[in-house]
Amino acid sequence: MLHLHQSMIIRALLFVLAPLLTDQVQIAAEESNESSEGPLKANGQLIDVQRDIVPILKDKCLSCHGPDDAKNDFRVDDHDAMMDYIEEGDAQSSSLYTDYLTTDDPDMLMPPASKGGPLTTTELALIRVWINEGADWPENVTFSTQVKDEVEQAIQPSSDEPKDLKTRVWMAQGFLHPATVHFPIALLTVGGFFVVLGWKWPTVGTQIPLASLLLGSITAIVSTMMGWAFAPEQGYGNNWASLDFDREVDMHRWSAVFVSVVSTGFALVALLSLITKSKRLTKCWKAGLLLSAAMIGAVGHQGGEMSYGKDFYPRAIRILLGQPEPNQASSETELPAENSEGQQEEG
Repeated sequence: MLHLHQSMIIRALLFVLAPLLTDQVQIAAEESNESSEGPLKANGQLIDVQRDIVPILKDKCLSCHGPDDAKNDFRVDDHDAMMDYIEEGDAQSSSLYTDYLTTDDPDMLMPPASKGGPLTTTELALIRVWINEGADWPENVTFSTQVKDEVEQAIQPSSDEPKDLKTRVWMAQGFLHPATVHFPIALLTVGGFFVVLGWKWPTVGTQIPLASLLLGSITAIVSTMMGWAFAPEQGYGNNWASLDFDREVDMHRWSAVFVSVVSTGFALVALLSLITKSKRLTKCWKAGLLLSAAMIGAVGHQGGEMSYGKDFYPRAIRILLGQPEPNQASSETELPAENSEGQQEEG
């Protein structure tokens, strides 16, 4: 009887504990499957753009090609902009990979040496595999809105070798470009203004424009040289052989060279007119001064857009005219529709 009683007790315990044990085994099995999950994603791809690619772009590219400073109007956080340089499934046919990330041309290399480039072998391998897998970019991909403060970061030199005095002087004087670039713009513009005033008051139409042209041409040459030296520090190359007018930086600096040459030529004509007392040459250099003022204004405008963005000057005009910002205008046009719907619901 005792043995029969013990057997009944054991069966009762098993009946109660069996479901609990089954649940625990199932949970353990699921945890085992999760822990043994391979590196592939659900779609069979190896690279996850949010996990593997976005950190590279944020760390090495976003400061120069992000929402705060989109050089050459290119942003790495913009899907459409990125896909313009990518052939999905073929890294070797993607200009992003071949023309910028792995190129031997220091003027085209991204990121440039002054900004920590080139990318490491691991980073390049991740981007290559990502492109070859189809460059998958889901809609939920996000970038941090906070860009690292580059002022606190030491700019990495392009080489660990010590530079000679000539190279160091050339690089150092480039930092004066932001300060000196305004001199030729102001001088040539003021000179052209007084040429126009000289049509009404001849007494102010020669000496002031002449001085402005001479000084403006000299400072234009100096500022242009400084701009070439300063370009690598801003993430641009300084390859003198680069002449691609589809690149905004090439268009800007070669336009500056052209203005410097033209203004210097007219300055020499002005000096010759003083020696020969030729009225014909005087009219020539005055017309050249007006032309130089117009050209340097256009070059300066482009430089401002490169530094502050394409919307910099249009926004100033909108502020002057009291016009709303585009996003504000769109929200205002949507508001009445929302209000009308609310009124209909209330009615």
